[in-house]
Amino acid sequence: MFAFISHHNLSLLKQLRLPFMTATQLDDPYLINKRVHQPGSNQPLSDSEFRTAMEKSYQALEPHIQAMVTFEYYLSQAQQNRREIEKQIQRPKSPKQLGLASLDQYQKVVVLRLFKEIYLSGLWQGVGFNHEGIAIQLDETHDYFQQGAYLGKPQLFQTVQYDDARPPMPSKQNPFPALLTRAEHLAFEQETRLVRPVTVSDQSKEGVVNCKIPKGLIKGIYAGLNCPDAAVASLQAMVKQDLQFRGVPLKQIGVSASHLRLVATSLTI
Repeated sequence: MFAFISHHNLSLLKQLRLPFMTATQLDDPYLINKRVHQPGSNQPLSDSEFRTAMEKSYQALEPHIQAMVTFEYYLSQAQQNRREIEKQIQRPKSPKQLGLASLDQYQKVVVLRLFKEIYLSGLWQGVGFNHEGIAIQLDETHDYFQQGAYLGKPQLFQTVQYDDARPPMPSKQNPFPALLTRAEHLAFEQETRLVRPVTVSDQSKEGVVNCKIPKGLIKGIYAGLNCPDAAVASLQAMVKQDLQFRGVPLKQIGVSASHLRLVATSLTI
């Protein structure tokens, strides 16, 4: 999996440290909840809400009818008349009824964002600092991620769920639902998040929240296609001269000559 960092944080990488983000730094409007609009009766259902409603409808069918059609076929037919069907469906509770978590409830943790794919322009434009950043390929099977604790404190390593329905309020069983749920249209990101208490993180003199990573966790380094030449040269020197990074593949993102795709070219000498 891949974590994106700014080229300005290259000094942290050289110390085997990765920047983490606070809830505020995530800049997620659904965490900040500014100007909350209470939906009316015509508020569209999310995909998951519509599917759940259709599952209930399907289960209410006579057994002999269920035997004739699968649920997936039933759902596909319902999708064709979704607008009319939604008018007849009882709406789920509104966010006002559910309650919206306060940003303060999430300020006690920090987050490392990880992504499954590297060749997505949308990622590089956003979390990749408009293609100027650096993507670090990490071994997600390492104990650093898989263990349930870090420095004696609990941590979560969990795949983000994509659903337009508001997540539930924090609970003991699900303490950070709003950190681990994003809007359906962002599903292309295929994100996983590592969540830790802020107390186990450090802060650089520039104020960047970060955590130490073990040697061997990094499997590859990718410079963005707009990454400054000075930063690329520094990366080349690092993987060549620094024993902590020697042998780590270094590549730079570019564009394909034949397709509208991103590609990577090796920079390792």
